[in-house]
Amino acid sequence: MMGDVVSNDTAALKQSYLVCERIANESSSSFLRAFRTLPKEKRDGITALYAFCRRADDVADGDWMPDFSGFSPQQMGSLRLRALQRSKLLDEKHQSRGTLDHEAHIARLCALIYLRDNIQPIENDSFPKEKFFLALWHTIERFDIPAQHLHSLIDGMEDDLYPTNYQTYEDLRGYCYNVASSVGLCLLHLYGYDGQEAEHYADEMGVFLQMVNILRDIQSDLASGRIYLPVSELQSYGINVSDLSCPNLASNPNWQEFMHDYILRCKAHREEAVKLLPMIHPESRKSPAIMVSVYSQLIKRAEKLCGDVISQRLGLTVMQKANVLMSTLGVISLTHEE
Repeated sequence: MMGDVVSNDTAALKQSYLVCERIANESSSSFLRAFRTLPKEKRDGITALYAFCRRADDVADGDWMPDFSGFSPQQMGSLRLRALQRSKLLDEKHQSRGTLDHEAHIARLCALIYLRDNIQPIENDSFPKEKFFLALWHTIERFDIPAQHLHSLIDGMEDDLYPTNYQTYEDLRGYCYNVASSVGLCLLHLYGYDGQEAEHYADEMGVFLQMVNILRDIQSDLASGRIYLPVSELQSYGINVSDLSCPNLASNPNWQEFMHDYILRCKAHREEAVKLLPMIHPESRKSPAIMVSVYSQLIKRAEKLCGDVISQRLGLTVMQKANVLMSTLGVISLTHEE
């Protein structure tokens, strides 16, 4: 059935991919730069996946909502009822209410349910107004991407509607899987791969990248009242949640010890993640290699800062990014000290 939907109108499909490209360009994300070396059909697939992921993230952040103007009162009533039921299940899972007021919370759940419903075409249902869906369906079919991974992504977006409460590294890993490994597993099918262990290493790649993202975004997350660091692990080093707002935290030996352990764990996940690279089809290998190189340099930067990712944002200079890119492409040799 999906093949009929995505192949009947070539012009509409082309327009859908252009919409996905616009969504990607509006985000100004460095994420997409790593995929410029891919063949066109794979770049197009990346763009379609990214557009869907971007919209899901925008819903969770309150920056975008689907167009429900074509819904009848009955359809909206049914969607709202499902959101209320979903909210009850999520409240029980998190042992908490959402962070938003009730109506805003239900509105975002409605939007996420809508996105979840349209991960694949719904038989006998009206075509969604959002044009990016056609390119998404085409990509899922072309590269045989399991829809379950995109459902896991939506699970992660739902979790972001609730207070963060990750006590252990195992808790954090579950979150990383939903918001990062799920996308990596989609990309794996798009890249093409050989080897039974590839999915495990793609999972590890997602955990590595997301754990580094947590360090990179720690300032903005704290400003929003969100803490993705495992709380019980912090406490085992004598760090309380309230200490994270202390201006002198970076000089606290307990924090430095915690950061040393956190960085070691990032490196352990990276050591597993890099085993994926030789399993990926050669024409696709440079893109994930670039991402690993950039995030490895971010970890080195965190080490040089002695774990001070609070008073300054973790990042690379333009020259450092250029060096990483040229090194990954084989133009220069990047030394350990760099």
